[in-house]
Amino acid sequence: MAGYVPVWFHSVMSLWLIAALEDLGVTELILGRRRHTFLQEESEYTLTDQICGTPQCVCYHFGSMTEGTTTPGMGSDIDTLVCNDSVNIMSGRPDWIRGKENLLMVKHATCSPQHYRLQEIRPDLPLPLNFLVNAFCVRDVDGIIYRSNRAAGTISRLFAAEHNMPYLNAGPSHSISEMYDVVDAYRCGTLPVECESWFTRPRNGIWPTQDMLHTARELGCFLIPDGHCNSEYSSLEWRVSPSLIERHLMFSMHLIRMQCYVTLKLLKKDIINQYLNGDGKLTSFHCKTALFYAREQLVSEMWTANRLFDCILYCLNLIRDWTISGHFPHYIMDEVNLFDGKLNIEQRARLHTVLDIIMDTHLMPLAFVQTDDLGVRLLNNVYTVAIRDMKPRRAIHQEITGFLSKYGNVFHAIRMRLILKEAADNTPDEICLFLHSLITAMTQHQQHRHGSEHALSRIDGVNRDYIIRYLQQQLASTAASICLQHGIHIGNIILSWYSAAIDTDVASTRLKLASMLYCKGDLQMAADVLGDVERRYDNTVQAICGCNRMDPLVTKSRKVLTELHEGDTDVLMTNRVAYCVRFLRQEVFCAPPILHFEMVRGVGDDIQHRDPNERVWMNWAVVDAQPFLHYLQYLTFRGLGLRHRQLQAYNALGTSIVNGDEQHQVFHFETATNLFAHCIEMEGRIDEALRIYLALQADKPRNNAANLHIRRLTIYN
Repeated sequence: MAGYVPVWFHSVMSLWLIAALEDLGVTELILGRRRHTFLQEESEYTLTDQICGTPQCVCYHFGSMTEGTTTPGMGSDIDTLVCNDSVNIMSGRPDWIRGKENLLMVKHATCSPQHYRLQEIRPDLPLPLNFLVNAFCVRDVDGIIYRSNRAAGTISRLFAAEHNMPYLNAGPSHSISEMYDVVDAYRCGTLPVECESWFTRPRNGIWPTQDMLHTARELGCFLIPDGHCNSEYSSLEWRVSPSLIERHLMFSMHLIRMQCYVTLKLLKKDIINQYLNGDGKLTSFHCKTALFYAREQLVSEMWTANRLFDCILYCLNLIRDWTISGHFPHYIMDEVNLFDGKLNIEQRARLHTVLDIIMDTHLMPLAFVQTDDLGVRLLNNVYTVAIRDMKPRRAIHQEITGFLSKYGNVFHAIRMRLILKEAADNTPDEICLFLHSLITAMTQHQQHRHGSEHALSRIDGVNRDYIIRYLQQQLASTAASICLQHGIHIGNIILSWYSAAIDTDVASTRLKLASMLYCKGDLQMAADVLGDVERRYDNTVQAICGCNRMDPLVTKSRKVLTELHEGDTDVLMTNRVAYCVRFLRQEVFCAPPILHFEMVRGVGDDIQHRDPNERVWMNWAVVDAQPFLHYLQYLTFRGLGLRHRQLQAYNALGTSIVNGDEQHQVFHFETATNLFAHCIEMEGRIDEALRIYLALQADKPRNNAANLHIRRLTIYN
């Protein structure tokens, strides 16, 4: 039995625990920032897939990163579900759709409450398919053809092997990085019967509200390729996943409930599972389920700051009771036992023991949680003296928000790169028509959301407007290149496209405008634009590269990306970032001649030595904003005869290359160095420039325009 403690003890300890959790970023502001970052990525993923010809694929983010229920030390991964909406999932024969790929949900006698088989149905008639159409169709002993759940894993494994990438598999997820869990899924046409009892069962409290239940029914469920752990036919089974409903419930939670959940996860990670020592495992989903039940059963007055300890103990007591009964009920499908495949009877007994210890000592094991120094922070609050040096709250918050801004920006740059890929193989005229029609379509398009996801329509709108501005930048540069090629006047409409896109970030659109003006011969106007970029590009600006040369999961970034203020929802912070400047080959007449070599950098079999990401952009000229700024200044001031300003730009370019890596401003190092070597050429020091090209070639022998410059200087001079 628990020993007696004064009434005020839990209240005071709750407040101290809240202070420690807030140190770690479990605050309303950062929680909202985390959610906004990954919802924005989710929205952009779906919008750009529609542009790139795969509108049937809809991306969703779930789990701790999206909910905001994580801390830096937890090492939470990024859970992504990609739903293929081109497949019609039938709950019965009336749901059949002619011409679609149809799969019928079948509750086979061997299926557990959460699992189904998917029977292949003909696209021309609502009848079962009677022949195998591909390797992932399986005929069972009764002659019925079902869809195997192994397709996504097999395809992912083959892709990773083909491109010499790592392949990671955990349950139904497949990825090439430990930080990502990607699951393929189908959307249930109607709500599975397993979920119906959740909507109608009696409840003591008022949560979920009737409005929430109505929305949850609209959100529906997915089928993911994951068989039951004890099933002999697991390869034929698909698991019902109400992930959208669960996310909707989590988004309805206030901060105290989130802090309760984070504390449960920290106890699970550092105390409970350490005690189990690999003999079974309590998961974050177990903790979340306990939170759902506690939220439903406890009155609202319990969920206050001074009752946090009591709420945590209530959740732990629920888990302890379930270890005794042997049934850990899924919150939405209560027939499902979450202990299956995780904890057997002996392991549940050990779990019961450690829960007894934690509860009987009134959560004192929290003092031994090492993740993010939570235990030390808690003791520091208790004794009100510094027990040891700890990273201050402000530094942790800056680290978190810096990571979120950087991650959001890198992902954004990647998605814009993929949009350009769709146009890159066309003629300049075709690109202009493609971009113009795309801009018109996106201006008129409204993203459809299910149920409460309508609340995300504002994020969709922001992303759509940004993509439109990016497309206008590309349209302006391509159209201007056509005009320069044929000696046609660049009209106001093209300049208006540049103007509309000017604030995509600090530098990239402005630099493309300046480059066009330089190539056009308007040197003074180019100098004015470059001066504007230089004023904006202060030491708070962070360079962003979406060419797979900037790791979005590394937290290093410039200070400005870590600043966070109340009400600040601009995750991308475009007024403080500078994206790489990209020129397609179709924009060649808007780019300085030296960049033309970057568009043909592959020599011999170099192209065979590009990874899948490089194959997208290595036929373009791509350069970091800061070195390109100084290179354009050098050319422009040289043309204007301003020798002093020209030398200033020369020195600044050299400094940006030398210090760029340290300051996280240069990711296309070989391109920036080629530009600097060309400046040395223009200074008349050919031998010195050649030595730089040779050194660069030795460091990066393949897919490097330095090879062409060496040939140019040694053969033609």
